[in-house]
Amino acid sequence: MKQIYKIDNNKFNSIYVSFNYTMNVNKEELSKSALLASVMSKSSKKYKTQTDIEKHLSKLYGSNFDVNVQKVGDLYSIEFRVECVNKKYLPNNVDVLNDCLEFLNEIIYNPNVENENFDKDIVEKERESILQKILSRRDDKTAYAVYRTEQLLCNGQIAGEFLFGDEEIVKNITSSDLYEQYNKMLNESCITVIVSGNLEGHENVDEQIKGIFKDKIDSKFSYDSLEVNSSRNDKNIDVNEVSESQETAQSIITFGMRVLNPKDRDFYVLNVYNAILGSTPSSKLFQNFREKESLAYTVRSRFYRFKNIIVIYAGIQKKNYEKAKKVIYDQLNQIVNGEISKEEFDAAKQSILSDLIEWEDSKIAIAKMLFSNLFAFKNDKITIKDMYENIQKVTLEDVKEVANRIKVEQIYLLGGEADVQN
Repeated sequence: MKQIYKIDNNKFNSIYVSFNYTMNVNKEELSKSALLASVMSKSSKKYKTQTDIEKHLSKLYGSNFDVNVQKVGDLYSIEFRVECVNKKYLPNNVDVLNDCLEFLNEIIYNPNVENENFDKDIVEKERESILQKILSRRDDKTAYAVYRTEQLLCNGQIAGEFLFGDEEIVKNITSSDLYEQYNKMLNESCITVIVSGNLEGHENVDEQIKGIFKDKIDSKFSYDSLEVNSSRNDKNIDVNEVSESQETAQSIITFGMRVLNPKDRDFYVLNVYNAILGSTPSSKLFQNFREKESLAYTVRSRFYRFKNIIVIYAGIQKKNYEKAKKVIYDQLNQIVNGEISKEEFDAAKQSILSDLIEWEDSKIAIAKMLFSNLFAFKNDKITIKDMYENIQKVTLEDVKEVANRIKVEQIYLLGGEADVQN
């Protein structure tokens, strides 16, 4: 199977390289993977400390390196990425890309391990960092409410778990546990390598990668062999309401919605639907919930392409909970009934098209789009131009049709006690 994807564009002067290890995990393995990524970003056999890594990168004309984690629906992905300047812009055409690939090979395949244990001091330091990210979830009340809604919508699925894992699991992960998870990452992942940017003089970068990594990136798994979405989206749904109390200055209301009987072309229609509903300043929620009814300073909707769900979230006064629900339902019903003005429809599409045009100016955004499309569409040929044209083709009837298949499943209130008397 093809594993190395090249996106060549001479408008850039640098090159972005992304090694992605995407796998099925359970809740415990998710926590291990988050800690593993953090540990591997700080050390290897050759570069023992983060300072050693930074010194080496500075010698490579300030190349950037990072390790990122993300959920891809119900899959989990660890990304090792580096960005460097094309050699044509450097003195004596120094091939920094080759050095960066050697560096990634060292980081990924020669970790700081002794006797099947990662360095315990680094593990403890990174454990504290991960725990801090987990514990700080509640500091941002809106983000926490959205997370809880994801959890309720995707109960028991990886998409509903916190990106950095579970506090109690992280506390009990050992260095040998991490080594076990490291081997799972190497042996049970779909390995996807994406090179994006100015490849002038590096037209054979795929052969360069194969020469350095050899068969280490040969993967038994392909992007079309892994199940991104384990949800069943083909049945009617009862609305479930949950409320939780916290000491906050305001309450947060969320609506969790699911697309029933999803279709291949829904992706484009749902993006337009979401823009009409609440992801832009011209959206119904922004204009009516925020501006007309003054129920919130911030209100938005978010579409999750891999799970075919949409989450609406807004900060409100707790006493306005029932009114807020009614206004949200009103906006949803307007779209179902096709009550969408030409101005609303055109502004929604234009917002998406403008975003796509902006993506063309970012080699990282282009690479992320390719990676996402591999798993969502099982296709590496879809370009930004293709996506642009497909958005343009979306009609009002398309939006109305998909709106009739979107059902509210979860209403969640994070109730701030401090605003009850307001």
